[in-house]
Amino acid sequence: MKAFTFRLETLLRLRKNSRDRALADYAKSIEQREIADNKVQEADLYLEKLNERLSLKSKSLFSGNEMITFQSQIKNAKDSKSSLIKNLSKLSSMESARRKVFLRKEAEYKSLDRFKERKANEHNFYEQKKEEKEQEDVISSRFVFNRFHS
Repeated sequence: MKAFTFRLETLLRLRKNSRDRALADYAKSIEQREIADNKVQEADLYLEKLNERLSLKSKSLFSGNEMITFQSQIKNAKDSKSSLIKNLSKLSSMESARRKVFLRKEAEYKSLDRFKERKANEHNFYEQKKEEKEQEDVISSRFVFNRFHS
């Protein structure tokens, strides 16, 4: 049986490499988004703690300078949280875009891989039929040979 060779093997390898790079990019963007999400949660906790401290302080007397300090810390924490949320949103959209790229690359690779499998099956079927025909020819030629020489 003649061995199967896929003429588009180089293209298949290129698509596989491209898919692997897209997967790595997608994984990296997931990691970045998760880190940003954790930072937003940390900023949320910090802001809650500041508000708790402010409410505890407000039960007792404290000076205007302390009040201004607390207010500026709360404002800075809110601004920081806002920028972290914007960054998280940007990273989420980047993750979504990279996911789409990965899915497209995966589909391209799988399509070509299925084509290769189909061609290999066709090749094997053709070769098997060819071998069967050759065996039938050998058997029939022996039969004819034995018939004439007996």
